Amino acid sequence: MSARSAEKQREQRVVIGALIVLAVSSLLVYGVLPVARRVSAREVQIDAARSRAALLGGYAAAAPRLEQAAAQDEAWLATTARRVLHATSEPIAASALQSLLQDAAEGAGMAVNRVEVNPDTDSTSTSGTVAQLRGSISAYGDIHGVSALLRTLEAGPRVVVVERFSVQQNSALRGAPDVLQVTIGVRAPVLIDGALR
Repeated sequence: MSARSAEKQREQRVVIGALIVLAVSSLLVYGVLPVARRVSAREVQIDAARSRAALLGGYAAAAPRLEQAAAQDEAWLATTARRVLHATSEPIAASALQSLLQDAAEGAGMAVNRVEVNPDTDSTSTSGTVAQLRGSISAYGDIHGVSALLRTLEAGPRVVVVERFSVQQNSALRGAPDVLQVTIGVRAPVLIDGALR
């Protein structure tokens, strides 16, 4: 065997070895690794689905206990003096809050100029059954009426939170210096019963 022939065989072995390495690496990069990634991703999805199923199973198992606790809490709330407003829809709840503000002002001896109630669009609830209503009332009367109105809103039968409050002397009634103009902004939680049915 000549040196030239040995060198030619060595070059052939190097080329064949390079082709084998290229074929194996191509098989790994384009065949085995994508399959391994898909299998791994599928395993992650299966594990996530199993954990979600276990969590939902826990919720389902706890549902009777949670419903019983909610019924007990509602029964307890029924015995308390202050309660949230109940309504079948947000417009009816807004009307109920408007009537509550109007009645509180008239009960305090105040003359009502304006009452406005709107749903709080920034408020959200995970259950969809609780709404926050915001309202305002503008009325005039004496300092005793203002005090009685605030007392009624603070300790009345329904939960109402005073958020804004301003008092000024009524410029239209210059001959009556004891008449005050009051503007009160309130927020009230409302349980929408219609969403429970």
